[in-house]
Amino acid sequence: MITTHNDKNVIRERHMQNQLRTRRMALAALCLAPLFAALPASAQSYPQRPIRVIVPFPAGGSTDIMGRILTKAVETRLGKPLIIENKPGAGTMTGLNELVGARPDGYTIGMVTSTMVLQPLYGGSRHDYPNALQPIAQVTVTPPVLVTGSDTPWKTAKDLIDDAKAHPRKIKYGITGFGNSSHIGPTQLARAAGIEIEPVSFDGGGVLLTALLGGHIAVSAGSTVDYKPHIEAGKLRPLLSFGATRSEDPLYKDVPTAKELGYDAEIVSWTGVAAPKGLPADIAARLDEVFAAAMADPEVKDAIAKLGSEPVYLNAAGFGARWASETAKLRQVVAETGILELVKSQRR
Repeated sequence: MITTHNDKNVIRERHMQNQLRTRRMALAALCLAPLFAALPASAQSYPQRPIRVIVPFPAGGSTDIMGRILTKAVETRLGKPLIIENKPGAGTMTGLNELVGARPDGYTIGMVTSTMVLQPLYGGSRHDYPNALQPIAQVTVTPPVLVTGSDTPWKTAKDLIDDAKAHPRKIKYGITGFGNSSHIGPTQLARAAGIEIEPVSFDGGGVLLTALLGGHIAVSAGSTVDYKPHIEAGKLRPLLSFGATRSEDPLYKDVPTAKELGYDAEIVSWTGVAAPKGLPADIAARLDEVFAAAMADPEVKDAIAKLGSEPVYLNAAGFGARWASETAKLRQVVAETGILELVKSQRR
């Protein structure tokens, strides 16, 4: 067959069009590659790599220990490591801010406590955490317990209250920060009992505990987890609980609640897991599934109970509902007790 000049032109034009099409496809693939890489892990098989777990507390504390119990149980179910990163500071806000700013792809989650609800109420937080984060699961509830040194004369809460009435402002109690649960519980109690006791703030639970054991402060309200070994050793004496009901822990089962004694003073600390808002639905469902399975494991529940906390699981919906209800409740409590104004004055 004879190829004419026109035929050669047609062939050359088609060849150029094919080359142009190939280049366009290559360019499109190059441009879309970052987009595919940024697609949430729901578009792939989740998880494909280790998961980062932000803990907004120092290593060795009760939340850190709780996180390590949970991550060990969950990673066996997910098939990938969960790596804890401790990010303490600014009353947990350092870690919470990093969690809020992380990509919502399921590869960064974090341990959260009731502090995340309190911080925005005082106006000092960068984010409104209950709205900037996405709930995954509540795992524990820990009612603060009011304790005193074993060498003080107070055998019961009534002894302490009677002494405080006789000697206004004489009794000092330790807190780990103005406006947190260690402050709110005793403030509610003082208001309900008509007594005046003075808070002394310490930079962390470890320092406070040392002062309490050393007799530098007389009383404190804090985590049953932190106080348990010292109560078992006979160095501290529990006086009352700020929980809604008595603890099931044998060590605390005889400790009355403030409400049992006729005082309207109740606050509960809880611990859970959250993620940056915008987590894909299938990843959220997968995390919900594995944390539910972990919390149903008798070994996990036993490990949490041995720490002195109560394993109380709530799924994502229930946990989110708790965030909303406690925001409303605590807003009223801190306003009525004067804690809101006190915290704001401390920040001026």
